Amino acid sequence: MDSNYERMRIMGKDLKGKELGRGLSQRPDGRYMARAQVEGQPIVLYGWKLKELKKELALAVDEAKRSTLLPGMDGKSITLSEWFEEWYAKYKAPTLKGGGSPSYKRKFLNYFGVRIGSKFLADIRQLHVQTAIADMLEAGRTSKSVREATGILQNCVEAAIANGLMSINPVVGVIVPKCEKVERRVLSVEEQEIFLDYLARTKSWYEEMYQFMLLTGMRVGEVGGLQWEDIDFANKFIYVKRTLSYQYENGKKTMKLTSPKTENSVRKIPFFGETREILERQFEKVKRKRVDLGERWRQPEELGNLVFLTSMGSPIGRYSVESDMRYVTKQINDMFRTEALYTGGIPKKFERVHPHALRHTFATRCFEKGMTPRTVQEIMGHANYNTTVSYTHVLDDIKLKEAERLGDFLQNKNNDETVEYSGLLGIM
Repeated sequence: MDSNYERMRIMGKDLKGKELGRGLSQRPDGRYMARAQVEGQPIVLYGWKLKELKKELALAVDEAKRSTLLPGMDGKSITLSEWFEEWYAKYKAPTLKGGGSPSYKRKFLNYFGVRIGSKFLADIRQLHVQTAIADMLEAGRTSKSVREATGILQNCVEAAIANGLMSINPVVGVIVPKCEKVERRVLSVEEQEIFLDYLARTKSWYEEMYQFMLLTGMRVGEVGGLQWEDIDFANKFIYVKRTLSYQYENGKKTMKLTSPKTENSVRKIPFFGETREILERQFEKVKRKRVDLGERWRQPEELGNLVFLTSMGSPIGRYSVESDMRYVTKQINDMFRTEALYTGGIPKKFERVHPHALRHTFATRCFEKGMTPRTVQEIMGHANYNTTVSYTHVLDDIKLKEAERLGDFLQNKNNDETVEYSGLLGIM
C-alpha cells in the first residue's frame, strides 16, 4: 500500500449493484460518496452527480498531496523571496555544478528580490513585474541581464503554480525592451561637486559612505560588508574580503556576509586623497550615535565591527542605498526647479544616480588622472581586462577639450602640442 497516497480499497457499487470504482459508492438516499486517504488524512465527499464528484475528489487529493509536500505554505502566507529560496534549494541547486551558484541567487535577489521579493505570491500581478523591469532598466541594468533575471523568475513562478501556490503567471506577457547599448551612468566633475555639496549642506548620514565609494570604486555590497579590521591605517590600504548580501532563512529575510563576487574581487585598495579623514569622521560619527541611542542601537554582533551602518545601527544593504540615492536625486532636481523659478531660466536636470554609478565614476576619474588600465583593473577587482576598459567613459567635456587641443585639422594649425594617446586607449 502506497504510504503517500492510498484510496480506500473497497470497490464501491451503486444502488443497482454496478461497480463505480475504488473509493466510490452510492448511499440509500441516492447521493454518491467518495472516500480517499492521503498520508493518514481522510477525505470524504458527497454529491448527486458521479462525474462531478470524481473531479472534486481528484482536486481534493491533489490539494492534500501538495499540503503534505509544503506544510503550512500557501500563496497568501509565503513571499516571493521566501519561495525562491525553497525553489532554489529543491529545484535549481541540484542541477548546478557544485550544488549551487551564488551568482545565480544574486541575480534574482539584486534584480527582483529587492523590488518585489517581499510581496506574497498570491498578490503578485503582471504590472508588478513590468514595473520592476522598468526600474531595473532605468537604474542602468542592461536588457540582456534583465532578461536573464526574468527567466529565473519565470522558472520560479512556474514551480509555484505547479505546487498550487499561485493561480496565474505574472511573468507571461511582460516586455523587456531591446535597448540600445546603455551608456553607463557616470557623474561628470560638475555633477560630482553638486552631489557632494548637497550631502554636505543637508548633513546626510551617508555623506562619508558616498565619499568613500567615490574614492575606492567598491561595490555597494563590499562597502556594506567592510569591517574596521579590514583597514590598514599604518600602510594605507583597504582589504576587500567579503560582501553583504540578502538571504532568506525559514521565511525571514536576513543579511549575511559572503565571499566577494569573483576571486579577483578579493583585493586591496590604496588610500586615495581624503580617505583617512573620511574614515576617521565616520568612526567618530558612529561612536557618537551609538552612545546617543543606547539600547536602541541595532548593530548585529554576528556581522562584526562594520564600518558603515544606518543611523540606527543596522547594516546597509543595496536597497537602502538605492532608496536614499533616489531621494537625493529628487531633492537636487527640486532645488534646480526652485532656482529656475527665481531666475526665469530652464531648470537643469540631474539624471538618476544608482550605487554602481559611483563605481563607474571612480574608474572614470582614475583614467582622467592618467592611471593605467592595468592598475585600475587591480583596484576594481575585475577578472577580465576588457571589463575594466568597458567601465571607462569619455565624458563630453573631455571630448571637447581633446578636440580643442588638436586644433584645425584641415589647415593643420595648432599642432605644436603632442597628444599622448596611450592613456586614452584605456578610456576609448
